[in-house]
Amino acid sequence: MTQKNTVIEYPTGLSSIPYASFLQIEKYSYDEAQKTVAKSFNDALGSFNRSKISDVVRFGGNRLAEAYGSGTPTDNFTDYALNEYKTEKIVTKEKRGSRTFTSTSGGKTINITDPNVDPSTRVVLKNGEVTTVGQLMQKKQDMIDKKNKGLMAERCMLPLPNEFQYKYGADWNNEFKLGTLALAADEAGKFAALATVGGVAGAGLQFAAGKLSQGSNVAKVGGVDTTKLVQGFTSGAKTATDPLKVNSPLTPKNLAGLAGLAPNENSIQFFERMQGREFSFRFELAARNKKESNRIIEIIEWFKRGMHPNSKSGRGSAVMLTFPDVFVLTPKFVKCDEEGNPLGDPIQHPMMPRTKLCALTGLTINTTPFGQLQTIFDGSIPIVTMELNFKETTKLTRVDMEGATYTDKRNSKLIAGVGATSTSEGGFIANEDAAYTGEVSF
Repeated sequence: MTQKNTVIEYPTGLSSIPYASFLQIEKYSYDEAQKTVAKSFNDALGSFNRSKISDVVRFGGNRLAEAYGSGTPTDNFTDYALNEYKTEKIVTKEKRGSRTFTSTSGGKTINITDPNVDPSTRVVLKNGEVTTVGQLMQKKQDMIDKKNKGLMAERCMLPLPNEFQYKYGADWNNEFKLGTLALAADEAGKFAALATVGGVAGAGLQFAAGKLSQGSNVAKVGGVDTTKLVQGFTSGAKTATDPLKVNSPLTPKNLAGLAGLAPNENSIQFFERMQGREFSFRFELAARNKKESNRIIEIIEWFKRGMHPNSKSGRGSAVMLTFPDVFVLTPKFVKCDEEGNPLGDPIQHPMMPRTKLCALTGLTINTTPFGQLQTIFDGSIPIVTMELNFKETTKLTRVDMEGATYTDKRNSKLIAGVGATSTSEGGFIANEDAAYTGEVSF
């Protein structure tokens, strides 16, 4: 579970430097992204997450994880953020003479931050896990340390690389051939005659083939089996034209080819799908001191952890793994007045697109960018390069670029988008100005 209001910046204070251009990378757990970011999408993924079906699917997934011993729906991090727990119930039996007496202790609510609580006291987490107060306090401290190191940050700010390219691709691979059908458009009479001849010829061939397949049922003429006669003629003609059986069949197409003619396919390309966008970035990270060196390590670890799957049980041997984290990329620009003073929060860069949810598909760290290893006195590497490859998890439509915005029916609050007005009816509404704006959207 990511901690709110935590940001990793390199260099520190990047988002407040006048006229700075930087890349804001937001990280979400996959489940969190579906409930928050994807819910506002005007696409199939958004529709799914706004429906009750998503709740049913998540419930079934959690039950499946439990069945395979891969954890419970309860996120352990949620437990570690709490202070009050119930102590473990302990049942003891004591035999006095011929009778056995049973007593139960525990089950009381305690505050683990109370200095008077014994660290060895056993407590029960929401997911049923039993641990001690001391172990739980250590896990809470580990979470605080991770947060302080930036490993639990929800956003990372990096200077825009020297090269920033983005492209869009569409597949028109489903080819449709009009062929002779195109004749109908130009000369309907000729096409009708051709169709009639073709239909009659096709019907005649089908009739003949049917009769030949019947064998003895074909009538005899003058005591001669017409089936054998036709077969003999066919075989003789074939032998005469291809005695060595090396010729290609003399089809109408091949006949036209011998005359130097080729059929006009009159093919039409059909739209099939949009290609998913991919983004690649190469960052050069240089440390001027120990603090910046530690920050670079934190950034690398932040992406490493987000790229890999987890399990609800916290074990790598779990049968079911959770999806890795997903990211939203937004190029930002610090807009300033004529005197160079920043005007409010950074805006989306006017000529660079933002993304929908992206998966981190590649992470490459080069510790020897100059072809040789260089270290300083404590073993730190002063300059490293980091290459990130992202792939968008959903594909775009024109609606995404025209500013369609989702509003909540119940409270009419705007969930996503810029420049749209709220409506009491809820659902998606279009930003009328977005189709004519000069700003890049997606």
